[in-house]
Amino acid sequence: MVTKEELTPEKRVGLTANLTIFLGILYTSLSIAALAGIASLSARGYGVDSIIIGCVIIGLGYGTRYGSKTCLYIATVFFGLLAAYFMYNFLLSKSINSIVRFAFSIWATRTLARTIPVMIRLKAAGSLPDRSNCYRDFFLKRIQNK
Repeated sequence: MVTKEELTPEKRVGLTANLTIFLGILYTSLSIAALAGIASLSARGYGVDSIIIGCVIIGLGYGTRYGSKTCLYIATVFFGLLAAYFMYNFLLSKSINSIVRFAFSIWATRTLARTIPVMIRLKAAGSLPDRSNCYRDFFLKRIQNK
């Protein structure tokens, strides 16, 4: 496990990009499950629109992973807007689902916002974010050991 002392700027931006990609995949997966017939997810607002939102989040995550400051800025604003939307839904419906989604959106917005200065320093130094992925590395090691 990487501790905060070991986080280089490249790793910090890479981990933030991985978080964004993960949240996009999660959002898209839940939306596909809702379209596949899970009524409880459909009732919570997942559907075709959510698939599009999830794909946009995945794209912004990959853009951040490959060093785009613009994608990082847009992802930060996007999650901020999602947080505002989920808070609005919570105020209307008083459902726990909206407040949980709001909390995840705030957490993602905070993480992305804290990464902006790091990305600016990386770009000024002419460096790129760390593109490693612990899951990919784990599976590649298992395949190579066979």
